[in-house]
Amino acid sequence: MADPVISLVIERTSDLLIQKIIFLKGVRPQVERLQNDLVRMRCFLKDADQRQVEDARIRNWVSEIRAAAYDAEDIIEIFASKVEFFTKDKGLVTKLTYYPLKIVNLYKIGKEIESLQMRVNDIDDSREKYGIKNLGVGTSTHGEELQRLRRSSPISEDKDIVGFEKITKSLVAELLKEDRNRRVVSIIGMGGAGKTTLAKKVYNHAVVRERFNCRAWVCVSSSYDHKKILRSIIKQLNPKDTKDDMLSEMLEKMEEEELEERLYQDLQDKCYLVVLDDVWKEEAWDCLSRRAFPDVGTSSRLLLTSRDRDVAQHADAYRHPYELKTLGLEDSWQLFLRKALGHGDNAGCPPDLEEVGREITRRCGGLPLAITVVGGLLLAKKKLKSEWEKILNNFSTYLSRSQSGVSAILELSYADLPPNLKYCFLYLGLFPEDSVISVRKLIHMWVAEGIMQKRDAKNLEETAAYDDVEQLCSKNMVQVAKMTVDERIKSCRVHDLLRELAIRKAEDENFFQIHDTRDDKISAKSRYLAIHILPGDKNYFGSSTPPLRSLLFFNVHDYRKNISLIFKSFRKLRILDLEDLRMYSNLPKEIGKVRLLRYLNLRGTHIRRLPHSVGCLRYLQTLDIRNLEQVIVSDFIWKLESLRHLYASRMECDEPLKIEGLRNLQTLSGIWFDDIMHNNMITLTSLQKLEIIVDDRSEIDKLCVHLSEVGSLKTLHLYCYLRDESLARPQSLAGFSKLHHVTQLKLSGLHLRMLPPDFPPNLSRLSLKYTELEDDPMPVLEKLGQLSFLKLEDAWGEPHRMVISRHGFHQLKFLVLNDLYALYEMKVDKGALPQLRCLRIKDCRRLNKLPEELKHISTLDRLELVDMPEYFISRLDADMVSSVPNLRIFDLPKEGRRYL
Repeated sequence: MADPVISLVIERTSDLLIQKIIFLKGVRPQVERLQNDLVRMRCFLKDADQRQVEDARIRNWVSEIRAAAYDAEDIIEIFASKVEFFTKDKGLVTKLTYYPLKIVNLYKIGKEIESLQMRVNDIDDSREKYGIKNLGVGTSTHGEELQRLRRSSPISEDKDIVGFEKITKSLVAELLKEDRNRRVVSIIGMGGAGKTTLAKKVYNHAVVRERFNCRAWVCVSSSYDHKKILRSIIKQLNPKDTKDDMLSEMLEKMEEEELEERLYQDLQDKCYLVVLDDVWKEEAWDCLSRRAFPDVGTSSRLLLTSRDRDVAQHADAYRHPYELKTLGLEDSWQLFLRKALGHGDNAGCPPDLEEVGREITRRCGGLPLAITVVGGLLLAKKKLKSEWEKILNNFSTYLSRSQSGVSAILELSYADLPPNLKYCFLYLGLFPEDSVISVRKLIHMWVAEGIMQKRDAKNLEETAAYDDVEQLCSKNMVQVAKMTVDERIKSCRVHDLLRELAIRKAEDENFFQIHDTRDDKISAKSRYLAIHILPGDKNYFGSSTPPLRSLLFFNVHDYRKNISLIFKSFRKLRILDLEDLRMYSNLPKEIGKVRLLRYLNLRGTHIRRLPHSVGCLRYLQTLDIRNLEQVIVSDFIWKLESLRHLYASRMECDEPLKIEGLRNLQTLSGIWFDDIMHNNMITLTSLQKLEIIVDDRSEIDKLCVHLSEVGSLKTLHLYCYLRDESLARPQSLAGFSKLHHVTQLKLSGLHLRMLPPDFPPNLSRLSLKYTELEDDPMPVLEKLGQLSFLKLEDAWGEPHRMVISRHGFHQLKFLVLNDLYALYEMKVDKGALPQLRCLRIKDCRRLNKLPEELKHISTLDRLELVDMPEYFISRLDADMVSSVPNLRIFDLPKEGRRYL
């Protein structure tokens, strides 16, 4: 689908019509007619997409549709919000008072829709003038041309390969394993990472050529032709017959089933190796593997390359694919020298070129294809600093100049995304270069944008958004920056070159604007604006306010000026992200006029008080007021009926906090014990995560009784905050057994000397942090029958020995031991931890060695050792190293991580 922005906005307009139908009486026919016209116009977008590259008039035509779609959504939502404000939860007298205003607004929206209808008619007329036809939906001709350019062959092998030695050795060993069954070996990575180059190296390896008595190589691509691929493999298996035109003529006449049968027979008794390069779809694999490649005990292998992890795992769910990461700085530099200077190993760089050369290498972001393309450009130029600087200063231009260059390769990945993922990917372009992006924050923003509404029920929007993050990571469009021990993506980043692709596509579609120089002028048409540098001109919005939907500030810190101008006339704003914009003042009361606001992030702003007008933000879904200083809040939180997530650190209230009746609230953090006890928590029917600040006077047993009827509550975090450390005393914890619904419990800084007498009966995840336990907690914790995740961090003050007894923790899958400075010995009895999948040990300085029994736990897949002393690493048992599939050893403070 051309222009994912238009597609998504039109879908959201349809959703609005359904959601707000009760408030649109009187204008519903006009709204429906407008929406139908926009849907009809969308049918012409594919033809426009194919032709707008070379025709500025058609690009403008698409832009006009986009603006009309946005305006339609804005008109409906603003009108509906006003009518809702006039009528919802109002008494009869108030409704009668507001009735004239309702009529006036009804007349206004009628006029606005009429004007917009005329715009859409004019756009339709110009379509016919430009000759744009309805071609339906499908892959563009431009995309097919890019695919043809990517056709690979094993013949032309790149000799200048850097950084692939270890993975090549592993791949060859995997292909040669003594296993008579047919096996699939997969290589995955982002476009340009070198998957095809690596596959060629393995395919042409002398030992591999000797082992397999027949081999074939085919490039599948996203627009694969099943018959063509089958014919290609058959011809490669019959090289002598291929010289005779008879075979080619016969294969051309064969039907799909006949070709599959012929290939199956040709491979029936052979030990074959077939490379399926550039597989995009699971369907492509299914078509080939199920009927064409026999599994008859000949030790045959299929080598598959793909940008999509899901495709590789679908091909063989029992084996982890080999993932190609980007090259490190030194490997990148060595590859650059080979490509740019034509030198062999250990060749140096002219001193006057080294600085600019290393900067060019850094800009390539470790992507071999980018280094190869730029290096090839430099090889043909004079070895002058001015020539190299010219390449550096026009880096993006040179990469995109050739159709077979880096930009074209990455664009294929973008073109393959469905509209909703294209929208999500473009949104990531708003974040600054090298940003580590919180997945939780990203999910809240996407939900606030309404991206998920069409696909899932309301209470599953966050789940759908996380699935989109996973899909983008799986397709190697986004990189995982940090992952939890149980393999949930915590933060992500976008490769610099992919970010540039997102920005370029967003500019083509007028999706957003990034303000990253002081002299930039903010466009009057901007709807999504990211400010990376504060403009020099105080009146940087000019004479007209842009119709912003999202306003995001990044890496902009001290801003002591009055920011009330930001809120003036911003009626269409859905997202306002002021994180780390240190304003040192209270939030202006004008914020209450931004009535469509769904996401408000004030984290790290040093704001001391929220104005009472925030209570007017009835659509607000996420409010983040986490600051080092306490934030004073008036009695208005209960008015935020759409609120889903409230993040605070130490929120202070002028009067007792009232949160009763917030039926959409899912997350509540940084709330004082007394504020919780003053509310009837049963009314929070969607509450899932609750973080409560307690002190040494808080009665935990009463709190547990208070929360026991909150059936939706799954996660409880108790955090102890002491105003005076001298008053600290052991915390008494009781009543957890009443929390039947709680499955995740976190206890932080509670000055525990002993474990609680009981735990929630259905507890599956437990975290103890900054406690002061006197005894080994394992004899108690190992009996928690449903516990699958346990994390202990800075839990002891005195030297301790940890013992896990026979059959202890029979359901535990993830064990994390962080900063246990007093732990000097760890003992695991035979038969303990039978389900353990991952053990992570970080900075346990006194621990001498790992227990030998770990190597007998067959389920242990991952062992991570972080910041552990050298003597500990040197004492690792060789059998332990060989028995754990994924042993990772790294030091966090250092630039280079050591993987084993």
